[in-house]
Amino acid sequence: MRLWLRLALLVYMLGVLLYRDAVMDDTFIHLQYARNLRANGEIAFNAGEPSFGMTSPLWVMMLAAAGHTDTIARLGSVAFGALSVWVFALLAWRVLGGGAFAAAASVAWAGNVWLVRHAPNGMESTCALFLVLLAVELRGRRGRSTAREVAEGLLLAAAFLARPECALLVAVHAIADLPSAAGRGRLRHWLPAFAVVSAAWLAFAYSRTGSLWADTAAVKAAGPALARAVVVVWREVRIVGAAHAVEIVGCVAALVWSLRLEGWKALRAAGRHPLATPLAFAALLLLLYAVADVQVQPRYLLPILPFVTLAGFAAWKRTAGGGWRLAAALTGACLVLSALVSGLRVLPMTRDFSRALRPALLDLVREVQSRSAPPVYVATPDIGVVGYYGRVRVVDLGGLTNRGIQTLRRRVGYDEMLQSGAFLELGPVDYVIDRSLQPRRFDGHLSLDVRWRALRTTTLPNLGLGRVGPYYYTLYALETHDRATRAH
Repeated sequence: MRLWLRLALLVYMLGVLLYRDAVMDDTFIHLQYARNLRANGEIAFNAGEPSFGMTSPLWVMMLAAAGHTDTIARLGSVAFGALSVWVFALLAWRVLGGGAFAAAASVAWAGNVWLVRHAPNGMESTCALFLVLLAVELRGRRGRSTAREVAEGLLLAAAFLARPECALLVAVHAIADLPSAAGRGRLRHWLPAFAVVSAAWLAFAYSRTGSLWADTAAVKAAGPALARAVVVVWREVRIVGAAHAVEIVGCVAALVWSLRLEGWKALRAAGRHPLATPLAFAALLLLLYAVADVQVQPRYLLPILPFVTLAGFAAWKRTAGGGWRLAAALTGACLVLSALVSGLRVLPMTRDFSRALRPALLDLVREVQSRSAPPVYVATPDIGVVGYYGRVRVVDLGGLTNRGIQTLRRRVGYDEMLQSGAFLELGPVDYVIDRSLQPRRFDGHLSLDVRWRALRTTTLPNLGLGRVGPYYYTLYALETHDRATRAH
């Protein structure tokens, strides 16, 4: 096991090196929350203004403890990615019976495009992945152990605090335990451990923000709509299929083959498979995102993707045997597919965005700093870099940290909110950073007796895989009409 685990970690590190520039604006949102948590013990993006605009409380607490720098965040996410490769190997050894297929699956997962893309970006995704894998691995071990069952509950609580959607895994584990006496005995150990930790966090969050749930859910989920659900499902299919086509083909082939041989008994047998519980979690997560119309990103699916790899290799082993040649061929096919997806689209777009993000926004921040002394209020849809580096009071046009703007965006939309100036009624704003496909689109615009004066424009080549640019960030000074007239 040691040799192929080393090979898997080598493949992982090579992939991470390719994506070493990867970073997101959301990285700096977590860092800003971590800074204020460490300095003031508050849950706030702007110091002194409580808000619950972070997805991952656990990641924020870890960054607050370790140091709120992007280097620490990125090293941490890389380390959790490596740990997830290790735990995946343990899980593969148990589920696939060791040998060639366990080794092959581990190497294939280590080179997965979505894993290596998100490992160096300083986000919580690989932390949540590691916690989910470890909880599943502990649960699957033979025999009863109170300590292990309590550890399962603690890991599930940590996963929930890393990504709130992991509460679905808690529900799946509870449902799986209820029917049998042994399961109920296990449930009595792990559920209280989960409940105590989760309740402690929720009480703390409520005491600091007046809310139990992050406002990110309201911003990123539009709510039930059948037409939109179809769009979300199609996006999920493309994300999973891009990196897991080999495994999906194996699963379909195994299902057809089993149904032909055993009929519907095959489905009952599948329900007893060691992967049944994590795959149920995966299916429920995909369904939740579709029903809630979530703006699904590949990193949202990272905690469930290793189970697709495991299911695929288990399926191929069942239908075609467990030889080394087939295992090596499957690993090669998976790695080639990830390399193609990465090289043709994911890597160039990720690299171009990541290299341009900080310079583009920092140029605008410096412009503000050269013109105004604190306190200065800057409204922007991308708050991370601006808030973390600018040390300005940020007015969040995305609505993550501002519920009033959430309401406005749902009612009139982003463009109309800016065009009408309705957001100006919610509080002071000195500058606006607008993000658009059109540069300087509000230059000279007048709204609520305030004139928009364009100061500087910077460019980003894209905003991610589904949003090809160029996109323009334009900095505007907001001036009262009389002041603007005198200036001209």
